[in-house]
Amino acid sequence: MIKNYFTVAWRNIKRNGFYSIINIGGLGIGMTVSFMLLIYACNELSFDSQYKNAGRIYQVMRNQPSNGIIATGTSIPAPAALAMAKDFPEIEKITRTSWPRNLLTTYKDKQIKLATLYVDSSFLDLFSYDVVYGDKAHPLQDPSSVVLTLSGAEELFGNENPVGQLVKLDNKSLMKVSAVVKDKPENSSFSFVKVFAPWHQLEAGNSALNTNWGNYSYFTYTLLKPGVSVASLNDKLKGFIGHYDPENKENKLFLYPFSRYHLHGDFKNGVNTGGAIEYVRLFLFMAIGILLIACVNFMNLSTARSERRAREVGIRKAIGAKRLTLIMQFLGESVLTAFASFVFALLLLLVLLPLFSALINIQLSIPFANVSAWLCALGLVILTGVIAGSYPAIFLSSFRPVKVLKGQIVSARSPLTPRKILVIFQFTFAIALILSSLFIYKQIQYIKSRPVGYDRKGLIEMPVEGNITAQFESFRQDLINAGAVTDAAMTASSVTNANSSSWGIIWHGQLPGEDKIPINQMNINYHFINTYGLKLIKGRDIAIDNPSDTNAIILNQAAVKFMRFKEPLGQIIKYHDKDCTVVGVVEDFVWGSPYEPVSPAIIAYYKHWVNNIGLRLNPSKPASESIRLVEGIYKKYNPEYPFQYKFVDEKFDAKFKTEKLLGTMSISFTALAIIISCLGLFGLALFSAEQRRKEIGVRKVLGASTTDLWLNLSTGFVKLVIISFFIGTLISLWYVTTWLDTFTYHTPLSIWIFFVTLVISLVICLSTVSWQAIKAALANPVKNLRTE
Repeated sequence: MIKNYFTVAWRNIKRNGFYSIINIGGLGIGMTVSFMLLIYACNELSFDSQYKNAGRIYQVMRNQPSNGIIATGTSIPAPAALAMAKDFPEIEKITRTSWPRNLLTTYKDKQIKLATLYVDSSFLDLFSYDVVYGDKAHPLQDPSSVVLTLSGAEELFGNENPVGQLVKLDNKSLMKVSAVVKDKPENSSFSFVKVFAPWHQLEAGNSALNTNWGNYSYFTYTLLKPGVSVASLNDKLKGFIGHYDPENKENKLFLYPFSRYHLHGDFKNGVNTGGAIEYVRLFLFMAIGILLIACVNFMNLSTARSERRAREVGIRKAIGAKRLTLIMQFLGESVLTAFASFVFALLLLLVLLPLFSALINIQLSIPFANVSAWLCALGLVILTGVIAGSYPAIFLSSFRPVKVLKGQIVSARSPLTPRKILVIFQFTFAIALILSSLFIYKQIQYIKSRPVGYDRKGLIEMPVEGNITAQFESFRQDLINAGAVTDAAMTASSVTNANSSSWGIIWHGQLPGEDKIPINQMNINYHFINTYGLKLIKGRDIAIDNPSDTNAIILNQAAVKFMRFKEPLGQIIKYHDKDCTVVGVVEDFVWGSPYEPVSPAIIAYYKHWVNNIGLRLNPSKPASESIRLVEGIYKKYNPEYPFQYKFVDEKFDAKFKTEKLLGTMSISFTALAIIISCLGLFGLALFSAEQRRKEIGVRKVLGASTTDLWLNLSTGFVKLVIISFFIGTLISLWYVTTWLDTFTYHTPLSIWIFFVTLVISLVICLSTVSWQAIKAALANPVKNLRTE
């Protein structure tokens, strides 16, 4: 019997080739989109879960009072790890890391920059790194040792086994390769690291590293013993900082699951509020939605061909076939179509997944070797086939044999039939996506168009390396003399990153407790305001020809307001245990998040705390020519180091990475949802034309024009789209309003977007149904009425 089901199913697929292609294509596209989004979601949901004891690894984080709210951070003082290991027996292992840096790594004549992390010797064991070559027990015990990943070793040594070879790190330290470890997969927080250097190297360059409790610049991770209560340990950690550093007792440490941070890393006022998981959930919703509208297509196209199958149903019933048997027959056809769609989807996936990976900048691959993935895919295909075939099976099997054998098909006279409801569902989903995509795009443009407080045009940044620090003024003057730049400055970090703050700052009129509030800091040498194009409101820049400016600071407007200065110039502020004089005030500039209000900031001279160079390219020359001149002069001072730079515009745009990803994916999948929905609308138009062919014939005989018939057939579909528009508008309004409320600054809910969406929806609707409507209107009425 089963063989007969599939034989009949295959014959029907072949006999209705055009509609079978539409069915298979529609389901295939829906499956492709769903599989891509599911692969992305699985990649994100398994982030940092590949370690041996992932469930027991926790990151040490801090809650710090800041301006009336609690700020949560991931960096803590270096000595905290040693004290925690001593004070808490619940900890099995603990390790620290520095901020990652791209350091020049030299082997013989080969020099390349590799992402380097300074780590404790326990790091590789805690994070389950597999040693391929070399010392498997203690590869980082020796202070002069270094560990490479396979990809890092290949970049530096090719296919050679590098264990025992000497490399020079940052053009300073000669290190011996003690081991080579496997790279972590892309969905790991450490996948980018190529070199692991021993923590002892940091200690050698900073004698106060393990005693300075005021420097919150390092990351700490713990492996807890089995069965430890994290809540109980967090209670003990609340007073930990106060015990060792009473001046900063307000700072509270706590443990947070490391594998959870990637998707649940947002905190507000010390409480976790979600994070990237919201986008994963959204994309999972899109995957399900697009697959469902593909199933709706199948339903509509199958029922649209109902008249072709009516006599078959009548004959089968007349010779004794039960309704359940017919339902199983039609479900079998649907499942067979779903499997054909699955094969088509796999072919599409092979082509589109690399493009999708490039689009979202995440390396994704089809898990061919994963048996569980194949079982899930198989289950999804069967479920898709059953869902897609359920309504057609019930509908077609309901025909009464007496009526269908006489040529009488059940008419759809109800104002809202199941097929119309399905089309409304399709277009509601598509319209909600259109509206959401437009608002996401509008929000990104709104934020990008807000004043940033400095001139990004023609501004590039590069790292401070080699001889540049000691010879910066000569380097700067050579660049100006060559006409490559108009000015240059050294800063602690990029103007796009607010990654440094300080507290313990004292000023006149300060209220109790304000010295504990962190204030953003930008450490510079000279020429900062002119180079970066900041708007000076009062005073002047920190000047090289004024020796006393080594104790000078500049405030932004937010800092002046926070410190309640009526006249800020000349005010004495105790900053890093020095009495500093305010020499200037600049307009607030966007240093941190462009979505949040500008925080108070101090710009201060600090000769030895600079890691970044800003260059204002000469606007009278093409940028390419200026950069070529900069490279030539840079090589004169730093011949060993590669010339690397980035436009500040590019760095600023990177702040919108998540929103751009959301917008790009929304637009892409909105287009696919519209295409699939149009197929469903086409199916309903076809069904309507078949059901009303005699009515159309009568109307035409009575004098109705083609335009009248087109309007008559199209009006119903326009009503469906309008209903879908109102439902989709309500849904998208809820989502967009909720999403926009997460930003302090957001675009208004413009009426024109809803109007444009309605027009687009109506154009799509009329474009889809017109062909079938006009075809039906132009048909010879004699053919439609000859059976009367």
